[in-house]
Amino acid sequence: MATDDDDTSTNRDGRPIEELFKTDSVYPQEKAEWEVGLFPTYQNNNRADAWSTPVSLEYGLTSRWQVEGEWNAFTERYPRSGSAVGGIGDLELGSQYSFMNVDQSLFHLAPRFSLELPLGSVNQNLSEGFLEYQPSLILARDLPSWHHTQLFTEIGFSFVQRLKRPADSDDAEPAAHELDWGAGFFTLLPQGALTMEFNLANNRWNHHGQENQLYLTPGWLWHPIKHTEIGFGVPLGLNRQSDRCDIILHVIYEF
Repeated sequence: MATDDDDTSTNRDGRPIEELFKTDSVYPQEKAEWEVGLFPTYQNNNRADAWSTPVSLEYGLTSRWQVEGEWNAFTERYPRSGSAVGGIGDLELGSQYSFMNVDQSLFHLAPRFSLELPLGSVNQNLSEGFLEYQPSLILARDLPSWHHTQLFTEIGFSFVQRLKRPADSDDAEPAAHELDWGAGFFTLLPQGALTMEFNLANNRWNHHGQENQLYLTPGWLWHPIKHTEIGFGVPLGLNRQSDRCDIILHVIYEF
């Protein structure tokens, strides 16, 4: 991992990046450190376009252990047929424990667990209505001689329990557990980084699931001032079940 002395794109604690776009980062918050984030997102798919505004808050309980929350504060959907709908989305609460430079190596790992609560309306397709239990594991390997590049991967599951059902039962999503996998790399530049992520989400392996989404996400991160990160990513759908093209902006501040 790069330090403040050998690369200007790291923050004050030596972390080169704060957040990726569709994969979780292995880096934890420092003890007693807060991070607030805003993640405006545009989604374009065959059924509807959507704008959403997730907000997040992270806190370092120790230098390795952080707790976090992310709430989709507002979503507006524009169906191909029918009128636009809008409202709040779901809330995710989670925790991550990071083991950095395992056995003084260039490898890092971080187990995570999060719980997603269905606060949005299922009748307006602002939520699928599931309580989701989401364990995952992040692995990363630094390549300092390659312009401070890091390879990373994350594998996890989403185990679902239905709490809400739409008025029209035919509109209910199958209660199918999901496999999530992401992998990619980032390469540091002065005051920022270039990122690339590949992500898969599939629930066809149980309970008649219908989801099989694939994305390739090029992105760019920028540290304009101290304690602040701005990111811009473009997830590109690689099959018909994925969104055609999304746009993700994130703005992060630490204190």
